[in-house]
Amino acid sequence: MGLRGYILVKLHKPLDTDGLWELTEKYESIDEVEFASHVIGEYDFVLSVDTGKSLESIIENVKTLNPSSEVLGLKINNNYDKHREIRDLKIFDDLTRY
Repeated sequence: MGLRGYILVKLHKPLDTDGLWELTEKYESIDEVEFASHVIGEYDFVLSVDTGKSLESIIENVKTLNPSSEVLGLKINNNYDKHREIRDLKIFDDLTRY
């Protein structure tokens, strides 16, 4: 597992439904993007990312698809992931002990 995170995209030009679907497919065509979702709120899209590269390089790819958009990257704190892995291993140990 590489770096995990989310990219939030705010469009500055409204798109119709077909345009939103097309942009979703373009975002998902980026190798490191696991999925892209159109959302309601301050931002228009949330992209889930898992990459061996830097998050900034993925953000640059996202910006090239829609240069007039505002893009924000959020990295997932790996310390919490490690905590969950340890917790899951403890549960697994408890289950296999009997």
